[in-house]
Amino acid sequence: MQYAVCEISGRQYTVKPEQTLEVDYLGDIKSLSVNKVLLMVDGEKIEVGTPYLNSALEFEVMGDKKLAKVRVAKFHAKANYRKVKGQRRTVSIIKLSVSKSVNKKESAKTVKKS
Repeated sequence: MQYAVCEISGRQYTVKPEQTLEVDYLGDIKSLSVNKVLLMVDGEKIEVGTPYLNSALEFEVMGDKKLAKVRVAKFHAKANYRKVKGQRRTVSIIKLSVSKSVNKKESAKTVKKS
């Protein structure tokens, strides 16, 4: 597999083998199995799901981290009105370890590269 497109927590990511990703916080888990694979490319072979393939991707959770603080300020001139709110998002760092095929009914189209 050269790369794949999968859906994790409602967002689509392009992943390659041994690549690390930052995704929305997943909680206290050690591994993640993703069944929502939209596309797999392996050399000349391209598999497109309708809408998903019968494949799964296994991810290993490497850890969590907090991103930089985002601050939002409200300000009204000449009224002494100032409000500042901020947040630090937590993300999980995951690494693609295994891609496997699940043999259910066939729902993929194989397309040759031109």
